[in-house]
Amino acid sequence: MLKETTVQWLEMATKYLLLTFVAVFPFIFSTLTTEFFDTPKFVVLLIVVGALLIMWILRCIVEGKFTLTRTPIDLPLLLLAVIVLVSTFFSESRFESLLGNVVSIHGSTISLITYLVFYFALVSNLKNTASVRSLVYLLMGSTVALSAWSILSYTGTHLLSYPFSQTPNFTPTGSNFSTTALISLMLPLPLIAILRGSKSELSNFDFGIIGVKTFLSLISTLLVTTVVLTGAMATYVATAATFGLVLFSTPIGLVRKNTVFLALPIVTAVILAAFSFVSLPSLKTPLYDSAQNFPREIQLSFVTSWKVSVSAFRDKPFWGTGPGTYLFDFTQYKPIDFNNSASWNLRFARAFNEYLGFLGTLGAPGLILLLLLSAVLISVAFKAMLSDATVLGASLATSSIIFFILLLLHPSTLTLWVIGALLIASFMVVHKPITETLHVGITAAKNLGDQLKLSFDALPEVLLVIVIITLGSLYYYTGRFLVADLHHRAALEKITTNDGLAVYNELISANQLNPYNNIYHTDLAQTSFALANSIATSKGPTEASPSGSLTAEDRQNIQTLISQAISEGRVAVALSPNSPLYWEVLGAIYRQISGVAENALLFSLESYGQAIQKDPLNPNLRLVVGGIYYSVQNYDLAIRFFSDAVNLKPDLANGYYNLSVALKSKGDLKSAIAAAERTVSILEPTSADYKAASEFLAQLKQEDEVATKKSTETTPPAAKQNSALQNENLPKVVKLPEAPKVATPEAIKKPG
Repeated sequence: MLKETTVQWLEMATKYLLLTFVAVFPFIFSTLTTEFFDTPKFVVLLIVVGALLIMWILRCIVEGKFTLTRTPIDLPLLLLAVIVLVSTFFSESRFESLLGNVVSIHGSTISLITYLVFYFALVSNLKNTASVRSLVYLLMGSTVALSAWSILSYTGTHLLSYPFSQTPNFTPTGSNFSTTALISLMLPLPLIAILRGSKSELSNFDFGIIGVKTFLSLISTLLVTTVVLTGAMATYVATAATFGLVLFSTPIGLVRKNTVFLALPIVTAVILAAFSFVSLPSLKTPLYDSAQNFPREIQLSFVTSWKVSVSAFRDKPFWGTGPGTYLFDFTQYKPIDFNNSASWNLRFARAFNEYLGFLGTLGAPGLILLLLLSAVLISVAFKAMLSDATVLGASLATSSIIFFILLLLHPSTLTLWVIGALLIASFMVVHKPITETLHVGITAAKNLGDQLKLSFDALPEVLLVIVIITLGSLYYYTGRFLVADLHHRAALEKITTNDGLAVYNELISANQLNPYNNIYHTDLAQTSFALANSIATSKGPTEASPSGSLTAEDRQNIQTLISQAISEGRVAVALSPNSPLYWEVLGAIYRQISGVAENALLFSLESYGQAIQKDPLNPNLRLVVGGIYYSVQNYDLAIRFFSDAVNLKPDLANGYYNLSVALKSKGDLKSAIAAAERTVSILEPTSADYKAASEFLAQLKQEDEVATKKSTETTPPAAKQNSALQNENLPKVVKLPEAPKVATPEAIKKPG
């Protein structure tokens, strides 16, 4: 009796834990962490996964047997976990592969393994269709609430007072794709209930079959409206595929019988799409203006992503570059024609879709296993969708197919993987014939002779201890890293109050708790530099006091702060040597301390050279290097790098302007005029830059006409002094090691 009661209590605890999780998961976010949405969601997910594992083991101990549920996708998932771990081991950016890139945990080793464990924990803990039904219906309610919230944000009605929640694209999941992808996954439930819901399945409602179907039609309309107004092409296609699969799997007689209920969401979607996106004078309404001004997420194009992933696969075909490293693949392998796109100055951390992402980061084995996983599950789900007469079973089968359609059309998100794992696990539990339940006794014995007998009665207890120790270690480091992130967020908040010392102290705490996060190191480097620069600004040389008022203590403080800035910058590049971003930060620090450190510009050029190696087709990096050479009057190399910039991006107005100024400084007025004319031709005539460039062009022509001596040189934007520590009159208080031998990157030929 006690055994049965204990099992019932454990099952009830599991049920309510999962119900609470699906009710709140889409809405979890926090302003206390650096990243507001994925980080708190992932922390909650880790807690839930740990609790599920412990309750499963406890139930097995009480029952006296291990109960395992085998599903058709177990082997691909387990092999995928192995590939992820091996790829992480061989990754050149191991810390970022393990913990995530920049501030995003999604895509890292720890996140991928957690998703897989979550799936296995779900199929082992969900015992019957009734539990799944409660879970899915509650998730449906959360999705409807999330949809309504997104519509309110779109129309300018904001439920929260946070500044970041005042935008029309705010949604608690953190991205409109995550929200509309969740809607696409849940949409089969109301649609199939309308078409195939039997009286027994819909009898729980008190307002009759017609009333229930009308209610479901209104829910479907709300969901579809959210997708049309706030979604992207990926979710438009996924939603259309949902309607297609539902109609395809439903007998034509049932479709005709329920046409009136389907008409409302379909007609609403068509009308909203027409008024939002069709550019005809008769259709242009405030809805069109709202749709055009809606800040939609930018997705890397398929062609660029294909070129990047194939190039990464070519160089590392077996294990890829490592989980969470697609940003480095992108900067290293992006094609030159990407600079002609509207998003040329962005760096993408995600491929066009999950399959191309796996190809680049996990190599051929990762892609093959994802394709195998997709093929097996789609095959099983498609058969179940056609044969299952129940609303719940057919809906979960359809949702499982939609999950892989979304992976094919868009890079994944944390929300998509978690909800996808939950729905696929629910599908497996509901469709018992495709699974197999294994019962393994927890007491094993072996006779070794007439007298000797070995027994293993402690097996479950040992497993429980192993799990508790593993989870304890994981939660310990998660807690440390979470507290570190709280300190980092506090530092960002204190920046707005100009309290530099408080920012510095918060960042010191963050780095001590989590020394593996590059952002913490680069932020501390920049803060240390800013404090040193503040001292130099307030007490450094001025026109009134050429010698300044720096004391010995001030010089020591400047030296300490700058040394720390350099040290933290070097730590960041050591942790992530393939990231051009951290090399840029280090290069900028060296450049801005040229007034207090000998050979600082050489170190800056070396750092920027490393950044160019990691991001060879980035014209902005060439502009910065050209600006450094211009600042030391090396006009030949300045011209060379400015020319590189415009060869990489022929419509880069800033590049042509800088090139014109450098040519003028060298004395080549004819070429300077040609570059200035190109600058003016690129700029918008109504912009302030156009006016400034036009005035500069007129000045050049006037100088050329009168053939006078060069006037006072104009400094290009990239070479302006932006740090008091660049002042040449400052005492040299920072000692750098021997200057590196700068390797000048190869010149970029002008495209023919």
